[in-house]
Parts: sequence; C-alpha cells; structure tokens
Amino acid sequence: MKISMDEIIKLKDKKYRKQNNLFMVEGEKFCKDLLNCNIEIVLTITSNQSYSNFPHFELVNKKIIDRIATTKTPQDIICICKAKSYPTDSIGNSLILDTVQDPGNVGTLIRSALAFGFEDIYLINCADVYSEKVIRSSAGTVLKARIHLMDKLDIINNKFKIAKNFVVADMIGIPIDKIHLPKEKFAVIIGNEGQGVSEELIHLSDFKLSIPMSNKVESLNAGVAGSIIMQKFSEV
Repeated sequence: MKISMDEIIKLKDKKYRKQNNLFMVEGEKFCKDLLNCNIEIVLTITSNQSYSNFPHFELVNKKIIDRIATTKTPQDIICICKAKSYPTDSIGNSLILDTVQDPGNVGTLIRSALAFGFEDIYLINCADVYSEKVIRSSAGTVLKARIHLMDKLDIINNKFKIAKNFVVADMIGIPIDKIHLPKEKFAVIIGNEGQGVSEELIHLSDFKLSIPMSNKVESLNAGVAGSIIMQKFSEV
C-alpha cells in the first residue's frame, strides 16, 4: 500500500483516520505488540535498522519521525496500521460505551474489559479509539480487543447478536452485590461522563445496577465504575 508522508501526517486527525481506515502506533512496546495482534501493518517507519523485521520497513531520518509523531519525546519507530472490523456477533460478554468522551476513560475501560474477559467492545460516538491517547491509556490492549464502531440504531437492531441481556449502570439500580444475572452472555453499558447512558439504551436494558458508596461521593469516574462492574461480573 502506497502512502505519502503528507498522508501519514494527516493521520493525526480523527476525521482522516476514519476516512482511510488507518491509524498510527508509536513506540517500541506497542509496535511489537502489533506483531501478535493480527492487525495489518501497512508501513513501518523507523530511524533504527534493528526493526528491519517489521512489515513494509522503511528507514528514515530521525527528523521525519519527530515530524510525524504525536508524542513530545517520540521513540524511533512508528507503524501505520489498518483498522480491523469484526462481525457484530459477540464471542462472549461485551462492553458498550455510550458517548464516553474522555480518552483516558475509554482506554481504561478497554484495558479493564480485556482483563475481565469482555472481548467485544462497542463504541457509540466515543473518543477516537485509535488516537494515541486511547492506545496509551489502554496500555495497548485496544490493539487486542474486538472493536466495533456503531451508532445507537445499530446496537438496538443487533441487540440479540451482541448479548442476551443488557446491563446498564444507573444510580437508582439494584446494588451490584444483590443482582444476579442469568448465565447467558450479557453486555455492560457505560454512559457519558456527564449525561450517563442515553434513554434509548436505558429502555433497551434488561437490568439496572448501582454501585453502593459513601454519601460523601456523588458519583464515580466512568472508567472506575465500569471496571468495578466488569470485575464483579467476571465471576459470573
């Protein structure tokens, strides 16, 4: 696949990444992870000859790496990758993120999802999952997850392909330590940091749960709340 330097630089922009179904991965650790993630690397740009085993290797001047990279102190390797698509059918329990805007929360939730066996992750208008901030905050686990970029109507129309039961985090829901889920596969829905889960998905849910906490705290960070819920239900 031919891709120019100007096109690579444009991949810093979410809109361009989406249009071209491409994204950048920076740094030795995450680039090495790619080799075991079944993600297509269309170009490897590096100033270090030792990475010549990477697909579509291209040796460049360090100044070019500095120009392309999004980090302040870039490492000497960048991979350009093709975003992978997966069928809607979930292979097990799933996580649905409804307009979660903070890249740190999205990355944290993806990392926790994989840690607790939620391999399919559905994102509705969230922070760009292929941005450098999300990749880093997920510790690279976004590269291993089955990512689905969908809208609410897609979720509604494909509910039973995604999960038998939908579980939504809600302040007035059943306390998490008192809820008993059926054995069928389920999906946990985490909503926007300020607005919570949208009405459409609340109506779609089969169970509403809450996390008991001290009255000194009004609510939990979305990444923390989602992680607690997935850890609890990884025991089901």
